[in-house]
Amino acid sequence: MTIFKCKMCGGTLEFNPGDTVAVCDSCGTKQTLPKLDDDRRANLYDRANHFRRNNEFDKAMGIYEQILTEDSSDAEAYWSIVLCRYGIEYVEDPASRRRVPTVNRAQFTSVFDDDNYKSALQFADAGQRELYVEEAGTINAIQKGILAISQKEEPFDVFICYKETDEHGRRTPDSVLANDLYHQLSHEGFKVFFSRITLEDKLGTAYEPYIFAALNSAKVMVVLATKPEYFNAVWVKNEWSRYLALIRNGEKKILIPAYRDMDPYDLPEEFSHLQAQDISKLGFMQDLIRGIKKITADSTPANVRETVVVNGSGSIDPLLKRAFMFLEYGNWDEADAYCEKVLDQDPENAQAYLGKLMAELQVHKQADLKECAEPFDNFNNYGIALRFADDALRTKLTGYIDHINERNENARLENIYTTALTAMNRAHSENEFNAVAYTFASIPEYKDALALQQVCKENAEIARKDAVYQAAIQAMRGSVRGGNSVERYFTVIRQLETISGWKDADEQINVCRARIEEIKAKEEADRIAAERRAKRNKRILAWTGSLVAIAAAIAVLLITVIFPMIKYNNALALIEAEDYDNAYALLTELGEYKDSAQLIYERALSLIEAEEFANAYALLTELGEYKDSQAKLAEIQITLIAGAEVGDTVYFGAYEQDNDTGNGKEGIEWQVLAKENDRVLVISRYGLDCKQYHPELTGVTWETSAIRQWLNETFMNTAFSAEEQVYIPTVTLANPNNARYGTRGGNNTTDQIFLMSIDEAEQYFPTKNARQAFPTVYATAQGAYVSDRGTCWWWLRSPGFSGNIAAYVSTDGSVYNFGYGVYNTYEAVRPAFWIDVSNLQS
Repeated sequence: MTIFKCKMCGGTLEFNPGDTVAVCDSCGTKQTLPKLDDDRRANLYDRANHFRRNNEFDKAMGIYEQILTEDSSDAEAYWSIVLCRYGIEYVEDPASRRRVPTVNRAQFTSVFDDDNYKSALQFADAGQRELYVEEAGTINAIQKGILAISQKEEPFDVFICYKETDEHGRRTPDSVLANDLYHQLSHEGFKVFFSRITLEDKLGTAYEPYIFAALNSAKVMVVLATKPEYFNAVWVKNEWSRYLALIRNGEKKILIPAYRDMDPYDLPEEFSHLQAQDISKLGFMQDLIRGIKKITADSTPANVRETVVVNGSGSIDPLLKRAFMFLEYGNWDEADAYCEKVLDQDPENAQAYLGKLMAELQVHKQADLKECAEPFDNFNNYGIALRFADDALRTKLTGYIDHINERNENARLENIYTTALTAMNRAHSENEFNAVAYTFASIPEYKDALALQQVCKENAEIARKDAVYQAAIQAMRGSVRGGNSVERYFTVIRQLETISGWKDADEQINVCRARIEEIKAKEEADRIAAERRAKRNKRILAWTGSLVAIAAAIAVLLITVIFPMIKYNNALALIEAEDYDNAYALLTELGEYKDSAQLIYERALSLIEAEEFANAYALLTELGEYKDSQAKLAEIQITLIAGAEVGDTVYFGAYEQDNDTGNGKEGIEWQVLAKENDRVLVISRYGLDCKQYHPELTGVTWETSAIRQWLNETFMNTAFSAEEQVYIPTVTLANPNNARYGTRGGNNTTDQIFLMSIDEAEQYFPTKNARQAFPTVYATAQGAYVSDRGTCWWWLRSPGFSGNIAAYVSTDGSVYNFGYGVYNTYEAVRPAFWIDVSNLQS
């Protein structure tokens, strides 16, 4: 048992060697674990996690990077760097008592695009990967909220960075000095961020959105301290280190260290290249203000605006008016050009940036912005317009974004709802109803989704019971292969006992028990008769032998002639009475007696002619290989497929699915994706198996992959009979490069069975919910990963981030372009192929 400290709360974690996920007994949080090959690495992680829990993110990041220099495949080290970059602090949720993340170092870059996050996914195992994806989603949602708030904040000229209280909670001298500096700069007309005053009306809310906005808008930061340790206080350093990072990334900003009562050589090493200011020096404040004015290259601060004179007219209104007239007429380039003319005169004119935004979006009127298909808050002109807008314009612009988001969310929910409703009306099997119930559960507060979820669950239970009942009754009637055995009746009893009370299940159980007793009585009578014959005296053996021979002859006559003849005549009488079910049940028991098989075959043909395909299919299945029964079975399936619509479920072929090989293969359910001319594109409804894309971690394309060979050889011959394979054409597949990473997709290929590509998965399954798939019991037994919601990962044929990685669909339905190593053993397989219905034989 290995002991390690929880990265959330610092409590003790106990886990077995090799574990990559554990739950903390102290805070109850499920979390990923690092590689702990030796005590030294464990100590490094404990030290780094200690710094991170105390929000000393830069110190922690340095140790995580040291770990990666020793082992560049440690997924947890990459993930820990992500936590540091975004300043993730875990706090206790009062409701659940679990630790949840907060973001203290917001970035414009999404966590999903972070290179360290991508590396963490690349080297993680299945359990780690699931948690990383889930937590990254939480962090990304928090960050979106921060960015949304920060965009509404007015820009600042100066950011004052200082320590507010000492270790005893008392106000520091730094705070007093910062307060004086704030009032001096404000008096000069500068817009100043001073947390003591700027954030005083933000009590009870998270400060990060406002700090983030100020750090990114302020042209100057003054870092003020009276002690060396105050410069390195956690939150002080958090602010100035982020500001320095912006400068390193090319932002035109200036950081000014200001100190008092200390040696300038005690300043942080990061300030060694900066010109520091001594607060105690006479004239410090005047020099600082003059320097700030020079840096901003304008003695007019951010909150002072002039009226700009254009060609002596005293106003830029005519230029703006012409720009918006061009927008109304759809002259986008002219509108943009006139907005630029306005900005040449007034670089901070919000209306001009609004006009440029409208030209970029090709919107005629401002009010039409809310009709845009997607939110435009990621457009640069929107952000600048918002920065310089007055309160009225800012409210309108943010209102447009809120309207678009609300409209699109309602459309998304309605699409899920209507899709589920359609699927519910078409559902027949237990699995179909359960899948729809899960879809409704994903939108619990929309319309009557919860009520419909319950209806689907009830219908799923009804379908389950009915399926068990029908299978049991079919088994009672017997089959050519089944025989009239005690074991078969006991199997039927066990099946019916699982649905006791359903229809006449209990009565059928009694029928089975009665038949068992009849069989046992006959077996006992045969045994007693045999014993008596053995005890007979040799003297009468010949006489007895004659009698036995006569009796045997009579028995043979009864079994082979009289009883079959009676059954046969009864079957003919039932046919005459149009009681076809019982008639053909008797004929099935007779097997090859006289023309029993031919009568069943002819009945099946008449049912096909009457388009009663389900009954015909059942009879032909009983006939096995009789005449062209297998070909007729395939024709029935193809006929039903030809009549199916996109979104319907059809049956074709058979594959092991319930992981019980004793009861044979189960019919495969396929979802219809498209219909083109006389061809139908289908994909398996469930993940049918679990296979590696390729057994070696090497550069591979779909053309050279092992999974392609397996699908077109092993799977093809296992799932489809020769008669069924006739209807599966060979098609040419395009294998494009990965659009995001440029990884080579390889040559075009010709295949019968294939996997979806990234483009096809997104084309035929336009939503994440639609792409979610459940594995069969067999696929799960083969190693397919199953999430808490019951869904699985499934392979796509497209390449991922590199040649040894293949794309896949995650458990939540997301398409992962980055992919997973081709040797991975957790992805399920959803085969796809075209069916040529023009091959139907007349």
